[in-house]
Amino acid sequence: MRIRSVVLPALAAAGMLIPVAHPATAVPAPTGAADLAAVGRADTADADVIAESERLRREFGFEAGAVAPASVMRTGPASAVPASASASASVSTDADAASLVNEWGFIGTAAETAEMQRRDALTAAVEPVVQKFGEEKNFAGQFLDTEHGGRLVVQFADALPAKDARDDLTDKAVSAGSSAADVEFRVVQRSSQELTDAMKAVWEWDDATPDTASVASVEEDVQANRLNVALTPGTDPAAVREALGTLGVPTHITASKGADDLACTSRTVCDSPRRGGVGITMPSGGGCTVGWVVKKGSTWGAVTAGHCDWGRNSGTVKSGAAYGTLTGDNALKSGTHADMRFIKIASNAKPWLYQNNSSKARVVKNQALGSVGSSSCLFGRNSATPTCGKITSTNASRRSDTCGCVVYGQSAATFAAKPGDSGGAVASSATGATARGILSGADGTGKMHYSSLAYTSVYGMGKLATG
Repeated sequence: MRIRSVVLPALAAAGMLIPVAHPATAVPAPTGAADLAAVGRADTADADVIAESERLRREFGFEAGAVAPASVMRTGPASAVPASASASASVSTDADAASLVNEWGFIGTAAETAEMQRRDALTAAVEPVVQKFGEEKNFAGQFLDTEHGGRLVVQFADALPAKDARDDLTDKAVSAGSSAADVEFRVVQRSSQELTDAMKAVWEWDDATPDTASVASVEEDVQANRLNVALTPGTDPAAVREALGTLGVPTHITASKGADDLACTSRTVCDSPRRGGVGITMPSGGGCTVGWVVKKGSTWGAVTAGHCDWGRNSGTVKSGAAYGTLTGDNALKSGTHADMRFIKIASNAKPWLYQNNSSKARVVKNQALGSVGSSSCLFGRNSATPTCGKITSTNASRRSDTCGCVVYGQSAATFAAKPGDSGGAVASSATGATARGILSGADGTGKMHYSSLAYTSVYGMGKLATG
């Protein structure tokens, strides 16, 4: 039986937890053939790292050919070598490509590192002001314009807020190391609330249609001021366009390969103390990943995806040995804003994240939602090192193929994930010091959705443990 979506929680619908954004066009990943020509005798592993680096450089607005990864490998990440100067050079390197990847997942110059740090500082500094803007009905989201130098664009429908409110945000941007020119206020046609209402209508229409679901995911595209709708395999787009035409909201429709909650049956082992970012085995025997360690009053716990062992409310969760106990605290249901659930930890927990094999106790410092155009990195059971990408929306929704229900208010990003990474920790960078959310699953269009960590408080699962 299909589960109907329900009215959005007022807090998120007002935009208080979900400043909204999404770029107008997706940047295709490099094919790899051209990259192989540039790396000469580099082995396959280096070629894969470089191909991923090229993809991220394009997404963050850095010219892919401006820094030849092969030359960086020889001379260090501070060098800027024209691609034409090194395209035919063979690699005789003292370091492999992976060792040169920065905390945002790509090989870059010192200047590009400083630019990414500026963007992170900018979005963190203005986030409290943006959240206040999100309480206004005409707020229309914000994003980092990576196609034009990474400036912050803050949007409103019909009219801008008062000058003193705009000046407050600009002052915070300047105090964080950006300039006034790095902030733009823009008037657009539709507010985030209007687009969220239309998003809800899409899911209600889908729930009312007979037989199978037609919609895999819906997200707000803040830069284009529209909705992006991904259809399930085999769905006739003409029928969907006709139905969505009555909403009066511009909609970009694409085909999805099918939603995937990324649950599996593999195992990993992580010794005590308990920490985030480790593979777990659920009571049913299925495999997922722990996201972040939280504290609920005086009780230690951790959060993973709500669809992991969905429908089961007890039993031992293991990561080699016992990790914790499954509880009934699960936010996943139709109309929810969080695909996450609470695992109780009896003792011996730390505010740590398993960053990689050489840094198994990364101290978690804080949390931030980030803006479209910012980076997000996944710490999942299937990769020894985090996978990174660019945030494409902070107001996305998808249908979980586990429960058949729709999850609203998610973020979407371009990092890679595999089955078993469900529940994994999503952070602002590959260091894992700043938490973003909990991995939910794939939308079938090459993007991953995750639930904002702010929802642990909304759904009574405690607060992020920091140290």
